[in-house]
Amino acid sequence: MMLSERIAYFYQAASISFAISLMLNLQPIIVLSLYLMIFTTIYALLASRGLKSVSPNLFVSSVTVNPNLSKIWDEVEIRATVASLRKGLPAIIKLDLDGLETIRGAGTWSGLLGDGEASIDLVVRSVDPGIKFAGPLKIAVMDPLGVIVKEFEIHPRIPVFIIKGDRLPGHPSAYSSLSYPLIGFSKSRFIGVDHEYRISQPQESEAPAKIIDWKKTAQRDDGRVYVKLYDRLMKGDLAFGIGSGLEIILPNGLKVYSEIVQGILAIVLPHLEEGSRIWLIRWSESGEPSTLLVEKSRVIDIPGIPSIKSLIHITRLIDERESTFLKKLSSRGVTVKLILIDLGADLLEISREEWIRRTVDLEMRRLLEKVKSLDTPYAVTSLKDFGECLRRILTYRRAV
Repeated sequence: MMLSERIAYFYQAASISFAISLMLNLQPIIVLSLYLMIFTTIYALLASRGLKSVSPNLFVSSVTVNPNLSKIWDEVEIRATVASLRKGLPAIIKLDLDGLETIRGAGTWSGLLGDGEASIDLVVRSVDPGIKFAGPLKIAVMDPLGVIVKEFEIHPRIPVFIIKGDRLPGHPSAYSSLSYPLIGFSKSRFIGVDHEYRISQPQESEAPAKIIDWKKTAQRDDGRVYVKLYDRLMKGDLAFGIGSGLEIILPNGLKVYSEIVQGILAIVLPHLEEGSRIWLIRWSESGEPSTLLVEKSRVIDIPGIPSIKSLIHITRLIDERESTFLKKLSSRGVTVKLILIDLGADLLEISREEWIRRTVDLEMRRLLEKVKSLDTPYAVTSLKDFGECLRRILTYRRAV
């Protein structure tokens, strides 16, 4: 709890007035300033007792995004609602946005929380593809005079997915003929649906017609009904690293980092629908990677490196410290696969001048020299073919 900004300025002014009048021996002003300070202090103590029992558990909140897969420049509707179990609380509600431009609506609401819901309705858009964020949703409750303020975060950030193309490319699918189920890779977009036929067994109770093995039931003479049993799809985690040298803009205006995120997004969205969690580990200039855990309904900042078994790391290996970081991950038992982004083909599409050709050759040699020192499986791809390269690596889980 704290004093509201307006009352804090008022209290500060009264304190300064008291100090100056004390030095100048202005008794009426001394008395008035002292009275205001004492009254404010006593009221703040009493008001804080009334707000002491207010906690995030008193509020029911939701944040919805529609549609939560949209193209750049398309309008996206965001609605945040808050209901309070205690009526008549003066409050200010605020919804933060990250990477989104507000077209219509306001991100704040103020008033008394009553019988109905308080809502914030926004229409936003983004000019860049990638994962943007709505939230966190915050609330500041106050006493009736607005002297004391108590702030809470009542809803976490949620991801807002923005793509560039008209539709997503097909996501990877794999079959259990590989002797084990590939986590998150199936033809279905839902968890727990019938995935691959395993066996037919007799059913004691009445069974839905769609799961009855009619052929086997007809072949048996025991009069029992046989139903098909399926292996069910299970959710899992996917981890992607975004390395150094990607924060650049090509001469044609193409943003390399945005294209990389767009390629990852095209792959991970179906897996998020299936319940998978996505780890995005981003290399920073400080040498300390930052980790983002992305789920369908929320985004969480994670300190340090999570406990993962494998990592697909996309990079141009510009920062020397990045190689040390990748070796450290390998020593911890993490299976690292590299996707090296070679911008040569993309540059040659813009111009085929001789100096560009020489630059392209030098860049390829630099990448190969860097990656040889890591002793790590790798693939080299252009920015244009990045999505297809990533999809193949995920689908077949093969060495590259």
